[in-house]
Amino acid sequence: MKLYVYLGIAIFAFTSCVAIVSANDLAFYSGPTNPGWISDKAVRENVAVIKDDPGVKSLFDSIEDFGDGDEEGGDSPLAKWAIEHTDNGQQDVIILACGTCPSALYEFPNKDPDGSNVENFVEAGNIVINVADWIFYMSYEGGVRSPNNGPDGAANVFDIPGLSFGARVGAMKPTKLGAEVIPSMEDFTSDRPWHVEQFDGSDWDLVIFGEADKNNADPAVAISKEPGPDGTGMIAAMWQSAKPEWPGNTDIRGIGVAEFINNWLADEAEFNVEAKNKLATTWGTLKQTR
Repeated sequence: MKLYVYLGIAIFAFTSCVAIVSANDLAFYSGPTNPGWISDKAVRENVAVIKDDPGVKSLFDSIEDFGDGDEEGGDSPLAKWAIEHTDNGQQDVIILACGTCPSALYEFPNKDPDGSNVENFVEAGNIVINVADWIFYMSYEGGVRSPNNGPDGAANVFDIPGLSFGARVGAMKPTKLGAEVIPSMEDFTSDRPWHVEQFDGSDWDLVIFGEADKNNADPAVAISKEPGPDGTGMIAAMWQSAKPEWPGNTDIRGIGVAEFINNWLADEAEFNVEAKNKLATTWGTLKQTR
């Protein structure tokens, strides 16, 4: 009898330990851009800023960057990564750094309105961060514009019929939370704001970091009310603005995503304890040396 008790305790302790130290992985999609919204050069530079950030590096066990040729169809490297990181018991992140959504994640034009790789990824409890262009609208894979998913791309992934990120009121200012979480953020014009009222009564809660008024926001993150086996699914859309090169000396689209990950996502997402402790140590050291 004692043998079974001790064995049970050992198994419980082992499985608890595994849960605590489970890894989190990050993938970028930096493949061809819609050039009127963000340049390939800006994407490369922003990915480097995020990928090389000490805090970001401390949070993820692996960081991979998928580009042109990696994203075409359900057998592509990016598709395989998304499928392998769905229902795997850990919360992982995809950053659409170029603002477009390739066929690896969502077949255009709206060929998989329900059950796409990206929808399955989020519903399992993972995270997608989109920068620049209208989220899930189209692809530029191979350097050629795809047939448009149009507004239905986002509407299908969010499961909100009629959802739009069409141009409305775009003069964004940081919210109080936004100023705390993304200190580099300044006022800017969003061409594709979140239509906040369209999320009323939906399966999502919005957290807003910049807003023009109560119904127009950017950047913001939607948090699923229905957690999955990997965690609580989230979709962020940030700086959806037609600026091939960001004005000024600092491209907020790189440093801002890094700040968002370090200052908000690290606390709200289900990263492992070891990674969070590593992040706290990293940030403590950086602050002392500044």
